[in-house]
Amino acid sequence: MRTRVVVSALTAALALALAPGASLAGCTGVGAFTCSATVSVAAPLAFGNYDPAVATPKDNTTTITVVGKVTALVALLVTLSYTVSLDAGPTGSIANRQMTGPVGGTLGYNLYTDNARTAVWGLNSVPDSYNITASVIGTTVTRNYTVYGRIPAAQYVAPGGYASTITVTVTY
Repeated sequence: MRTRVVVSALTAALALALAPGASLAGCTGVGAFTCSATVSVAAPLAFGNYDPAVATPKDNTTTITVVGKVTALVALLVTLSYTVSLDAGPTGSIANRQMTGPVGGTLGYNLYTDNARTAVWGLNSVPDSYNITASVIGTTVTRNYTVYGRIPAAQYVAPGGYASTITVTVTY
């Protein structure tokens, strides 16, 4: 028997926890400067149709973009340090994330920092740091982080749409 399950956009349109233009506390340098950042997600992580009879997991990706901006009165070198974290979602377990569907059914999935899907992306998972030379007009640096999603094979669940919301937090 084939069951067709539609996984609607793992509403990992990732509710962003850092508001655009929020101030960054993880900027270090000597001199007067201001730091800000915007965080965006390229698109919801949509797995498409899931077939539990298929012996391989269902994979897909999306991209988180962090744009840091530093403005200074004079040119100076500033170091930006931060961590990109993903919460557990409504199920409360980073190790066993679940999407909810019809009649309270759940479909297990997870999010990873690597293409091999071995390193679960959780809290404090992706630290980053870079040096930027600040200017009067502001200097920006854009970093992209790929989110690797996977639904394990052989989960026999009720047909219908399944979704979850994950919060992205950038901590400076």
